[in-house]
Amino acid sequence: MKISVNWLKEYIPVTHTVEEMADKISLTGIESGPVSLGEKLSGLVVGHITSVKPHPDSDHLKVCMVDVGESEDIQIVCGAPNAAADQYVIVALHGAHLPDGTKIKRGKLRGQESNGMICGLDEVGVPEKYMPEEFENGIYVFDEPQKPGVAVYDLLGLKDQMIDIDITPNRADTLGMRGAAWEIGATYDEKPVFKKPELDATKVKDMNDVTVDVEEKDLVPDYLIRELKDITVGKSPLWMQRRLWNQDIRPVNSVIDAANYVMIEYGQPIQAYDLDKLQDKKLVVKFAKDGDKFKIADEEKTLTHDDLIIASGNEIVGLAGVDNGSIAAVDENTKNVLLESGVFNSTSVRKTAQRHDLRGDDSTRFEKGVDNGAVDEALVRATQLVDESSNASEISNVITGNLTKAEPTIIKGKISHINHLMGLQLTTDEIVKILDRLGFTVDVSDDDIVVTIPTRRWDMAIEADLVEEVNRIYGYENLPNTLPAGMETRGGYSAKREFSNKLRNVLLGEGLDEVINYSLLSKQEVEDFNVIKTEYTKLLHPMTEDHEYLRNSLIPGLVRNIAYNQARKNDDLGIFEQARIFDRPTGQDRPNEVEYISGAVSGNVLNASWNTEDKAADFYYVKGIVDELLSFTNADAKFEYEATDEYDNMHPGQTAKILANGQVIGFVGKLHPNYQSDHSVADTFVFELNIDMMFDLNSKNVQAQSAPKYPSISRDLAILVEKDIENGQIVTDIFENGGKYLQDVKIFDVYQGKNIKPNHKSLGYHLEFLNPNDTLTDDEVEKAFSLVKNSLIQKFNVEIR
Repeated sequence: MKISVNWLKEYIPVTHTVEEMADKISLTGIESGPVSLGEKLSGLVVGHITSVKPHPDSDHLKVCMVDVGESEDIQIVCGAPNAAADQYVIVALHGAHLPDGTKIKRGKLRGQESNGMICGLDEVGVPEKYMPEEFENGIYVFDEPQKPGVAVYDLLGLKDQMIDIDITPNRADTLGMRGAAWEIGATYDEKPVFKKPELDATKVKDMNDVTVDVEEKDLVPDYLIRELKDITVGKSPLWMQRRLWNQDIRPVNSVIDAANYVMIEYGQPIQAYDLDKLQDKKLVVKFAKDGDKFKIADEEKTLTHDDLIIASGNEIVGLAGVDNGSIAAVDENTKNVLLESGVFNSTSVRKTAQRHDLRGDDSTRFEKGVDNGAVDEALVRATQLVDESSNASEISNVITGNLTKAEPTIIKGKISHINHLMGLQLTTDEIVKILDRLGFTVDVSDDDIVVTIPTRRWDMAIEADLVEEVNRIYGYENLPNTLPAGMETRGGYSAKREFSNKLRNVLLGEGLDEVINYSLLSKQEVEDFNVIKTEYTKLLHPMTEDHEYLRNSLIPGLVRNIAYNQARKNDDLGIFEQARIFDRPTGQDRPNEVEYISGAVSGNVLNASWNTEDKAADFYYVKGIVDELLSFTNADAKFEYEATDEYDNMHPGQTAKILANGQVIGFVGKLHPNYQSDHSVADTFVFELNIDMMFDLNSKNVQAQSAPKYPSISRDLAILVEKDIENGQIVTDIFENGGKYLQDVKIFDVYQGKNIKPNHKSLGYHLEFLNPNDTLTDDEVEKAFSLVKNSLIQKFNVEIR
């Protein structure tokens, strides 16, 4: 909501700059920022076109003589189709600056001298979509004569100063200028003064030719209309037009502009209907039927039985609280008009506007709430403005469809409790004065306080709301800056957060990039990677079918990231995500939130250079990343990899479970080729680990050791073993039998093929022995080495090569 300072001055004194005011309002809890229009504008004046003649060398250019308040008229060449003699227009003189940075200079256009520029509204800063439609393709022409040479800025609001306030959902009272005046006035201890709208009493009559029937009174607590007869629809006054286009509303005509103006002034939407276009002289507020059609502009919307409508006979003339369509729209031929003011159920309005993609200024206000105490006054104000500009012959008394008495809210509290919650010692008078600044009525009896809240502040209901208001106006910056006694806490992350951050930093150090994905998936995605075998958790009201279920794995989101990038020729990718998945055991209503970390690598991990060749990602590269990650957990656990073909969308020959002390904590592997093809990704390797389970592992003590003083001894071992025996089994057995001096075991060769027994493979291992306290002897090493070989022969029937 943009608050015009010039408009605000009609209600309260304004002596501060917009920057100061925006800062002050922000400190009360409503984020605000200054908006200064037309800062770069200069040299714009009113011009009076005294004569127009065709350009001798152009079919579309005109040579205009223009009075700009100087001793002589100046000549300006203009190409606008609507330029004509005796018009009062905007002229940019020689040296003028326009908003887009253009500087106007004297020159010649096809041989004719031009000493400036006659401007359209869009050229001086009014966006085309908000300027009157009649001036879209031409220059702007003032409706009434203006003094030539006078600056145009105030006439057109081109240099208005405004405050843009970011409205929170509970403060919809500030979606109108009057509500904003109360808020800003309270900030500066100024009570706004409003002039009560009045109608010409001689025109107001009892008329019964129009009736109203509200069938859904629970959803429409207030519904009032007034009829105006024999009006002349024309342009609204310039002061109103400039205020509307500065609020990003296009001026249309004197009736619609008055309705929109009142919406900005009161925060109360007003609708207008052409009475003569109604099928019946009756308005009915009811639910639509499935399949009903609603015409709006160039569209036709198909309604459902959940849509609340305004109907006349068999025609639908409006969606309640959303839009009034085109069937009974007011235009320049309208003679008799109905003005509508009401309150519509916020949930109904929101769902209808969302369902038909018709979110707008009206629905935004009804969604957040409007002041039912101002419904009648806003209608009177709209009627007054229409009568002033369109001159009605008769005005009906208010015609009531439904009316709920607006009752103020009464809140009881205690001065001592308010001070206690704020941590202050304000006097009763100080608290009463703050509440009075907000327009609240206060009764005090000793420590008890009874506050009457006007209907415009429907967000207030309990004592805590009073505390908040006192806090805001007193100033959050003035509250004590010390913690209450006994509540001091040291800053810092929890142990689990520190653990998660360490894992994240490891993957960043490995060259992977972090991504953040939605926690909602489609049904197919939760089925694709239900590795943990959980029940699915579906939203009651999902936004789309792609976001129906809470995720049970991070892998689908990473696959989407890979597909998106590879579709744009970004093929070499290494990404990870650290977030929560949702595990819902059978019979449990709410899912458990579990912290996971997952990664995906695709394409090359090393690109060709003068001394290197391309190296594509493979299973072992990603497994190495996981090994590095696990080593940084500092867990006193035995980590193992176990080949598996249990996961439907993982490659059955290149996937392994990850175990810690025999318990599965995740998996690593390649996506199944069919899955990759379905999702348009190249070979992709993924891993996923349960952070919560890793955090629960016991930590081991790590001690620094000096470099060894004594040399190590190595032995190489080549064995022939059945191909189904896993490397991990061999390495585990070697460590179990290699003795206390065995430091490291590495596989350096794998061979299957020619000269090897069928269904066998040859494996080569490098064993490193070291005694940190003495020199190892060959006998000691050979003894341990023999035990290793004998164990492998007995357990795995290997052949030593």
